[in-house]
Amino acid sequence: MFNAFILISLFYCFIGLRVVHQLVTHWRATWDRTFTPSDRGLVDQAAFFILLPISVALHELGHATAIWSFGGHVTDFGFFVFAGYVSYDSPFTNVQHILVAFAGPFVSWLLAVLAVAFVLLKRPPMRAAYNELLLQFAVLDIVNVLIFYPLLDFATGLEGDWSQMYFGHVPALSAAILVWHLGTLAVGYWAWKNPGMRARFAALTGSPTGAQRAVFGGFRRGPLPEVSLSASEQALREAASRVASGWPQPVSGQLQRRGNESVLILAWEDNGLRRAVLAWIQPDDIDLWGTVEPLATAARAPTAVPLDHHRLAAVGEIEPLRRHISRLPATASADELTLALRVAMEEVSAWQPAARVGDGG
Repeated sequence: MFNAFILISLFYCFIGLRVVHQLVTHWRATWDRTFTPSDRGLVDQAAFFILLPISVALHELGHATAIWSFGGHVTDFGFFVFAGYVSYDSPFTNVQHILVAFAGPFVSWLLAVLAVAFVLLKRPPMRAAYNELLLQFAVLDIVNVLIFYPLLDFATGLEGDWSQMYFGHVPALSAAILVWHLGTLAVGYWAWKNPGMRARFAALTGSPTGAQRAVFGGFRRGPLPEVSLSASEQALREAASRVASGWPQPVSGQLQRRGNESVLILAWEDNGLRRAVLAWIQPDDIDLWGTVEPLATAARAPTAVPLDHHRLAAVGEIEPLRRHISRLPATASADELTLALRVAMEEVSAWQPAARVGDGG
C-alpha cells in the first residue's frame, strides 16, 4: 500500500513541474496587486504542489528530530514529495514511541497555524496573492495531516503515525492527542462557518463579491440578494471587487439603500484611522466622496451616508475629514468605475485627519 502511495506521489510530482514552470513564466503577473481568477488558480496549485511537499519534508524531519532528542538513531529516511518515512531501531519506551509518531503531525500542524497567524496578524496585510497562498496551504495541510492521513492509516492498516499514537498503550497520552486532534478540527470548522472570519478571509484574499470560498479553493455562488441590483449597482460592485483585491489593506464593502438613494462604501484601516470611499448613486450621476476618521470615532457610529451634493453627516462628536472627489455619469462602465474608485482610494489614503475640517465639496 505504501509503495502505491509513493507512485501516486511521484505522479503528482510530474504535474507539479508544470505548475512550477507556469509560476516562473508568469511570476510578476501572479504576485502583483491585480489578483485575477487565473492568478488565484495558479496560486492554489502552488500551495498544493510546492508548499505541501515542503510540509511533508519537515513532517519527516520532525520525526527524525524527536528520535535524535531521545538519543535514538535514524536507520533510514525516505522522501517522495507527497510521502515519506523515517525508520529507527532504538529501545524507546511506549511514551517515547508515541511522541516520535506525534512529532511529524505536530510539525505539519504548527506550519498551518503559523501560516494562518501570519496572514491575520501581518500589518500592513500582504497582497491578496500571498494571503491566498498561505491560507490555501493551511487548509490543505490540516486536511492532509488531520483527516486524510488518519483515515488512510486506519483503513489500510498502514501502521503509520496515527495508529502508533492512538494504540501505543499509553491511554492518557493518546487521550491528550485526541483532544488536540478534535480541538483543531473544531476550531477550523468554526472559523470556516463564522461569518466574521469568512468576511475577513475574503477581504484578505480578494474574494469576488457574492461568492463563497470552497473548501479546497475556488468559489461557489453565495445566496442570492433579496433585492435585485440596478445596472449602476452591479457595475459598482464589480469595480469594487477588482479594486479591493489589489489593495494593500483588507477592504470591507457595503451597499446601503435609503429611499431612492444607494451608496456603496469601501472602507479600510490604516495606522489607527478608518478611511473610506463612498459612491453615491443617483438617477443621473455617481458621486465619489472620501472620509477619514479615527477608529475610536468610527466604532461609535457607522460611516455617514451623503445627504446631498455638498456635505456628509458628522459622526459622533468629531467631524471627520470629508471631501467630494469626483462625479461620473450613472451609465459609467465597470472599467471606468474601477479606475475612478482606485484613484479615489489612493487620494483618500494620502489624506491627514484634523480635529475640525469644513466641507470640501
